[in-house]
Amino acid sequence: MKRVVLADDEPITRLNIASMLEDIGFAVVGEAGDGFDAVELCRAQHPDLVLMDVKMPVFDGLTASKTIITEGLADCVVLLTAYDDRAIIDQASQIGVTGYLVKPIEPRLLLPTITVAMAQSARLHASQRETKDALQRLQNEKVIQRAQMLMAEQYHISPMEAYRKLQQMSMDKRLSMLVIAEAVIEQIGKKDVVNTVKEQLMHKKGISEAAAYRQISSLAKQNGCTPAEAAEMISRKMGRANG
Repeated sequence: MKRVVLADDEPITRLNIASMLEDIGFAVVGEAGDGFDAVELCRAQHPDLVLMDVKMPVFDGLTASKTIITEGLADCVVLLTAYDDRAIIDQASQIGVTGYLVKPIEPRLLLPTITVAMAQSARLHASQRETKDALQRLQNEKVIQRAQMLMAEQYHISPMEAYRKLQQMSMDKRLSMLVIAEAVIEQIGKKDVVNTVKEQLMHKKGISEAAAYRQISSLAKQNGCTPAEAAEMISRKMGRANG
């Protein structure tokens, strides 16, 4: 049984629509007299469907619908209005509303309108998920490519060899290549910080590489942190001194 939140500022209208919904097999799990209460009900109930009056006090139907859709608080929103207004329909479509009913509602139109709206909403959600997944895959590929290039530079190997190393590490550790790539980027990044600060100390103080590294290691031991964190502390201190 599909669960519905019904929002309308007229109690008699809500009573009539709730009765129609129950007659066609829907369960009204909450009723609201304004947009604010409708949003709060959706946060609590996460219904399959919201029937939302356009003109309501406190928080109008379009604004409430936008909040519900943006935050993913319901699977489908259908607007209710006393006017067949093209501007409202266009605005509602832009925010993701997939159905529109003119009051007074004819019982024979209720089920077909809701059925079409819910089907359209399902297609819209599927398309959004596909787009989000595609963007995430692209981002993951960029992370892996970044790790690949860092490994190639670090170990003086070809990008293809670096990629095979990532694959082998992934299989050996039984972790995804993305997780391995993120760890590689973090590790090499830390080495880069230590090396950079080490070279700065050597240049500024005229000391050997070993002496510069001992200074970083000593600070790390004193503060109970990693050499990378100690190097960052030295870098900030030198930055303030130069400023």
